[in-house]
Amino acid sequence: MSESTKRVSGRQTAGQAVIQFLKQKGALDEEHAVGYDQLKNIKLTTQVLAYTIANLMQEKVVIRTDDDRYYFSEVNWAKLERKVLGSYSFLFIIPIVAAIIFYFVSKFI
Repeated sequence: MSESTKRVSGRQTAGQAVIQFLKQKGALDEEHAVGYDQLKNIKLTTQVLAYTIANLMQEKVVIRTDDDRYYFSEVNWAKLERKVLGSYSFLFIIPIVAAIIFYFVSKFI
């Protein structure tokens, strides 16, 4: 069984499966983009595949060409990773700052 047609594992998300497939096919720019007929080789249900590609397109991680082919944008993926990392970092900073403020307020009041 080829790498691109292996079943998606429980540890791998649908998004990771699509991105990995595009990378393996070398679809990293418009010139090397692949058609949806090739994307159907990813072992996901049609609904999940369509939903995943639509979400990745919304974030501009997967880009559709004028002739309905798709490719992976590493630049936009890096931007999305930074955005997500920043959001998670913010979730950790808020409780720490709140704890420090609570400590000083309770200490001096």
